[in-house]
Amino acid sequence: MISDASRAQPTSAERLLRGLARNPAARVDVLLGVLRTAPLPACQGLEARRDLPRPLQDVMVEHPLRDVRSVLAEHPGVDPGIRGRLLLADPDWRVVVRAFGSPDQQPLSDHVLHSLLARIEDVPPEALVTVPELYAELWPAMRYDLRLYRLAAKHPDPRVRRHAAAFPRYLDDSSRGALMADPVPEIREVIVAAIAEEQRVMQPADLPDHHCHGFWAVLQRPLSRALVDRIVASGDEAALYFVGPNPSTPPDVVQALLRHSAAEVRRRLAERIDLSREQLLLLACDSVVEVRTAVSVNPGLTEQQRADIDIDVTTVGGDGHYGPRRRCRHHDHAFVDERVPPLADAMRWASSVNPLLRRRAARNPELPSSLVTSLADDPDLGVRVLLALHHPDAPSGHLLRCFLEYHGCGREQLTELARFPTAGVAVFADHTDPAVRRLAVRDPQADPELVEQLLCDPDITVRQATASCRRLPHARITALLGDPELAEHAAANPALPVEQMRRILESAPVPEA
Repeated sequence: MISDASRAQPTSAERLLRGLARNPAARVDVLLGVLRTAPLPACQGLEARRDLPRPLQDVMVEHPLRDVRSVLAEHPGVDPGIRGRLLLADPDWRVVVRAFGSPDQQPLSDHVLHSLLARIEDVPPEALVTVPELYAELWPAMRYDLRLYRLAAKHPDPRVRRHAAAFPRYLDDSSRGALMADPVPEIREVIVAAIAEEQRVMQPADLPDHHCHGFWAVLQRPLSRALVDRIVASGDEAALYFVGPNPSTPPDVVQALLRHSAAEVRRRLAERIDLSREQLLLLACDSVVEVRTAVSVNPGLTEQQRADIDIDVTTVGGDGHYGPRRRCRHHDHAFVDERVPPLADAMRWASSVNPLLRRRAARNPELPSSLVTSLADDPDLGVRVLLALHHPDAPSGHLLRCFLEYHGCGREQLTELARFPTAGVAVFADHTDPAVRRLAVRDPQADPELVEQLLCDPDITVRQATASCRRLPHARITALLGDPELAEHAAANPALPVEQMRRILESAPVPEA
């Protein structure tokens, strides 16, 4: 990740070098030259690349600038062995934290994770970060890879095992049992105490007197009757938001909350899987559509009962976004479930009368072709978009249709999919939506005159996409290198001659930061 200080308004030379760095046709020697000449602009371009050639990674991993190594650490295309080197040998702990990883990177070997755990325990005082702080960063980053907890539980360093023992909820039965039989008495004591604490029923004295992380954490633990009564008496709707779905909330309190004045409290109750038939039907007739919509996916209902509920799926999330939220700025999508459901559940939900359950089904990439065909023609846009984003066999025509109809988060990701069509999309050159007009330059059969016309499009993003179109004549691409608005995109054009790339390097030196 590039620091904010390095994102100042770029010079013309920096724009050109940044474009070269993300040019998919740039040779390794060109990329190395850009990195050598202007490392920070280079990194801004390298962030946008789908791939990082291995020789380039070999240089980046040893680069003296932290920003360069950080970009490498977070890049989806980084070699797991290179990322392991950053984790185990980088002198800057900020780079190490960046290299903890994400689900879209290749997994690390057990050996690297094993060694990383020991390195964290040996963090030097000058690192300006404590061991608990590093673990606090590592656990969430590795939540998608539970090997870390298994390895920590069996690590030869008792300090690592002790830390794993403090988080039994992340351990499997085998790892938990191994720690409870650990030869070090302190470790046995830690895990026994941690398990007891996890099972301890929260009392009024455990609840902080103000809203904070600790406050919300307590409300998601087993609750005593005294604590529940205190919260109900307080009328704190934000606290009741957690008390309602908590499995330990007494049945009589659940019954009372079914008629609470706050719709959000009632909506959260709809998530309980222990509601009676009468309670479910009461919520199904709620005066607020968000409550009815929430209960419509409850597993306690029959398909006929779901069909009888008046719901409004356009209220889901409030913004019409169905795409992966981790790439979006919207984090308040009510009723949007991002988890991939088990195939058996997905196959059952795929034929549900409820579009929200069909949306869940569409997230499973293993659905058979018969269900892919039916969901591709689903009347609900959310179902169609989620199928397009998650299933590798979604038809090309379906991907294009979704792009034309959908305007929410994840739309641009559709064009990155291998099956997204390019042939024939030049017909959209006159479309009213600039995003659709940008598709025209992807057509391998687009008329050169049409591409030239798009360079004069009123929308800057269309002009920039056109400047990167490989169908432009070499002379035109070269001329665009002098256009302040389009220079970077022309430099990123894969049809830019290698000789021109090298001339840019020779004539546009930028002082190193």
